[in-house]
Amino acid sequence: MGLVTLADHVQDITENSIKAGAKNVTLEIYETDDEFTFIVADDGPGIKDVDKVFDPFYTTRSKEIRRFGLGLPFLKQAAEMTGGEVKIETKLGIGTKVYANFKKSHIDCQPVGDLTMVFLSLLMNQDVNLTIKRCRYNDCYEISSEVVKKYLGSLDSAEKINILKEMIEELEKQGG
Repeated sequence: MGLVTLADHVQDITENSIKAGAKNVTLEIYETDDEFTFIVADDGPGIKDVDKVFDPFYTTRSKEIRRFGLGLPFLKQAAEMTGGEVKIETKLGIGTKVYANFKKSHIDCQPVGDLTMVFLSLLMNQDVNLTIKRCRYNDCYEISSEVVKKYLGSLDSAEKINILKEMIEELEKQGG
């Protein structure tokens, strides 16, 4: 697991929601010169033992799947090292919300990374309804898998994937 950028954390936590069975996921990212905040909210099953999620080797996954539950502990450590924080709200049968805040000006803050490729990767998952809201200062945009399907259909060709990538890149340029 290479959680070396903030974008890596965004992807990891969002993919956790999808793997946990969420059908609807909302990803919000707010960024200024000083802060980077992301919120992942889902309609998954919720987390039964929420008090254990920051334990490095706790996982909610089946024992047949060989993975350690390091994503949330790494996220918490990375955020807190910058003076930021991580919060989790969960309700069984309703869903989970993960909030993470990083102080970008802190020397220990990881670089933001390639959000365009993270968004592209997440939007290619056809099994979940994903909405991404991205704000830098007061400039915001929103993109969803529903809108992508409406205009591009299934992302079944390199041409369609490239169109989506170029669209996200353009949205990112406009917000900066």
